[in-house]
Amino acid sequence: MKFIFRAVFLVMVLLLSNILPAQNNPIRVAIFSPIYMDSAFIGDTYKLGDANLPKQMLPGLEFYNGAMAAIDSLEKQGMNAEVMVYDTKSSNHSLHNILQQLEENPVDLMITSCNDRNELMQMAQFALQKHIPLISATYPNNAGIYNNPYFIILNSTLQTHCSSIYKYLQRNNAFDKIVLFTRKGKPAEIIQGIFSQMLHNTYSIPLKYLTVQLPDTFTVNQVKPYLDSTKKNIIICGSLNDMFALQLIKAAGDAKNYDIEVMGMPTWDAMQGLDQPAYASTTIVYTTPFYYNRTSQLYNNIAQQYRTQLNANPTDMMLKGYETTFHFLQLWQQFGPEAIHHLSENKFVLFNKYNIQPVRDNKDLSAIHYLENQQLYFVKKQGGAIKSVN
Repeated sequence: MKFIFRAVFLVMVLLLSNILPAQNNPIRVAIFSPIYMDSAFIGDTYKLGDANLPKQMLPGLEFYNGAMAAIDSLEKQGMNAEVMVYDTKSSNHSLHNILQQLEENPVDLMITSCNDRNELMQMAQFALQKHIPLISATYPNNAGIYNNPYFIILNSTLQTHCSSIYKYLQRNNAFDKIVLFTRKGKPAEIIQGIFSQMLHNTYSIPLKYLTVQLPDTFTVNQVKPYLDSTKKNIIICGSLNDMFALQLIKAAGDAKNYDIEVMGMPTWDAMQGLDQPAYASTTIVYTTPFYYNRTSQLYNNIAQQYRTQLNANPTDMMLKGYETTFHFLQLWQQFGPEAIHHLSENKFVLFNKYNIQPVRDNKDLSAIHYLENQQLYFVKKQGGAIKSVN
């Protein structure tokens, strides 16, 4: 494991020293990731001995590893680019100072796996002022950022997820018994509000569903009265709380002689426990903008190279770093400054397609709040195994 950490550190140094060969008019790209390198190194010296890396390092480091793997692939293709990587959690270089450097040496594109709302807002403000597209690859909402047509969200917002679920149910389950189970709390209120908004604004036949608020702790006995044994039941989990979700899935499994499918939230993609026996009998469906088919030849090729270099299997964050870097650098190479108008061009798709659309102000349709990926996959699982992806 020591060797892996040292290898990762050396790759970062090489990249910051211009890993890509200088070429005429290269694309200049800045990648921001919360790596927390100072927590593992003092200068060039690894300081943790045989201890594992701090958990806070892993998501940003894995995204970085994916970006590096993509850069290696693009370099072999002769990509004309200059890439700089910045650790947003560096104790020696604040984000403010990094952005000042970029003001003196502008880039064409910014990519971030930022997990800090304030840092993301700071980057977005800089992107707006300098007219530089900023791709937020992982943050799960708009971070309070509005009126910024240079801010691009790949990890779709809750609004988009819930709207897509509503339309999906209109197409596939309009004649089934649909119940939205919710709980107290702001996130649940937001979800309920989105469904209510869709109910009143749909151009199609409004979806018929019942809304039921459950206590924090409940059993199948509090769920069954709202189900119909004569038809298929669609249970919507109207909460982002994992414990609430797992109770609802268990209750669905305990409701014998009922045909039930549980529709979940985007957080279910990473929710722990779904493969446990208590939830194995329940069919669940959830939405995600990122689906990585780990049986594909593409994944096997990336995984083999990754194991060879770092003796590890690719995580979702690694694959996000790889895919985002590989896809959008090629997009910028082909279209140059006009690339922001071709964000839904899927010529360079690896695992996931993108449908990036402007999110406009409801009162002033000429005003763009941000650009958002609205391509979602509906993943159906049972017993921890994927049954289908649509």
